[in-house]
Amino acid sequence: MERIPERQSLSQVEIKSSFIIPVLNEEGFIRACVESIRNQPEIPDEIIVVDNGCVDSTVAIARELDCKVVKEEERGIGNARNRGAQIANGDVLCFIDADGVVSPNWLKEAKGVLQDSKVNAVVGINIFSHENPAKKVWYNTYTLFAYTGLALSNLLLKKPYLAGNNMAIRKNIFWKLGGFEPVVAEDVWLSKKLWKLEEQKVIFNPKMVVNYSSRGFDETGYIRTIIYWIKSALVKRSQEEYSYKSKR
Repeated sequence: MERIPERQSLSQVEIKSSFIIPVLNEEGFIRACVESIRNQPEIPDEIIVVDNGCVDSTVAIARELDCKVVKEEERGIGNARNRGAQIANGDVLCFIDADGVVSPNWLKEAKGVLQDSKVNAVVGINIFSHENPAKKVWYNTYTLFAYTGLALSNLLLKKPYLAGNNMAIRKNIFWKLGGFEPVVAEDVWLSKKLWKLEEQKVIFNPKMVVNYSSRGFDETGYIRTIIYWIKSALVKRSQEEYSYKSKR
């Protein structure tokens, strides 16, 4: 991924945006997520919440917040994201997960980068929250090493990576790649398809911050989660093995 230039000139090209949030029993998180999106100065054209089998009050909360709700019967976060993309009206698809809270200018920053017609996607940075300061620092070493590795991959190998839970991608490019596969680390496998295109410019914008819960690390264990993610980036695994809570 390339870093966004310090100065960028913003044109007045209108970009319609659709936020897509896959959910599976996210009643404790969905309100804060949607409200963080709605409270931005730059308001999205729509927020799509994809019900992937909720049995709690997640869907009711989403409807209360005037989100567009759609059902996806086939379990899997990639399937749910694809379903949202299928009904999206926006030119740009913004993918966020339900336990995340976006920074105040997330959409403004994304649209600013995408004013450049040569840019296909823009990726932000994830920060993990935790009430224990030591665990917060420990968990965020993942962010430090992961994004350093992704930057080096793009810089040295010309192989940019996408982030399924913090990115804005042009809808036509997303479908040109075939959308997400029903596998673990679905964003990595989408990135690998992107490498085959001539037009594969992806920008990293550190001002697009999403604060995520640390539930995946807490429940599965930090080292175990990282090892599982690395293995899944090398060998495809069915999303049936993969829960929403351990998706980090």
